[in-house]
Amino acid sequence: MQRVCNPSVTVPDCFELPDPGDLVTDGVRWGRVDQLFTPAYWAAQAWFSRGQCDCSNYRIGATLTEEVAACLLGGHGIPAEVALAAFFRIRDLGLLCGDVPSTEEIRSVLRQPLDVRGKSILYRFARQKSEYLGEFLRCATSVCTKAMTDLQLRGWLLSFRGIGLKTASWITRNWLASDSVAIIDIHIYRAGIIAGFFSPHQKVPKDYLTLEERFLGFAQALSLRASLLDAIIWQHMRAAGRMALAWAC
Repeated sequence: MQRVCNPSVTVPDCFELPDPGDLVTDGVRWGRVDQLFTPAYWAAQAWFSRGQCDCSNYRIGATLTEEVAACLLGGHGIPAEVALAAFFRIRDLGLLCGDVPSTEEIRSVLRQPLDVRGKSILYRFARQKSEYLGEFLRCATSVCTKAMTDLQLRGWLLSFRGIGLKTASWITRNWLASDSVAIIDIHIYRAGIIAGFFSPHQKVPKDYLTLEERFLGFAQALSLRASLLDAIIWQHMRAAGRMALAWAC
């Protein structure tokens, strides 16, 4: 057995994990808890995060429309800080409520420099993202989503141009605190390759649903909420940066 203790408390606070050679799920061993990015490492990080993460609230926006806008403006090639700055700019100008803005209005806002941590940054995909967001705002206002299940909401979101499985899953996880979907981005994908619950032969987006099924099974094997595990892995892999990339190669 492997014993993990919290050194930041005076009263002993420990828990145990299986032996590194034991299987956590088919073909995946626990690994050492003191080795980066093993299943045991992720289980320990989830344990350490107790009380630090609100696992029921991942929402960025106050409405589903705002949540879609926030996630749609992010994604591949757009740092999270830049996407959030663009979202807050559009939201604060009132473009996500009231009269539906034109694509040109959205594009004009996205082309203006953003203040990101004291630096002036240009949003990279202003033309493309303004088209996607404009189409969603024009078409989605008359649809009631309150009675939709997690998978029904994701399926509906997939009907919009510019929203693929990753973005639709991201919106669904955030809005419903869903554990029925997974956000398989590059950080989660690399973590899965390193820990062994993904195969390097599986690729995003081609094998997205297969990868999602593997991730959800891995979370269940660790007795963790998929949404929490997703958030923890994303934070650690993003912080690791190039080190994580080298580890996954």
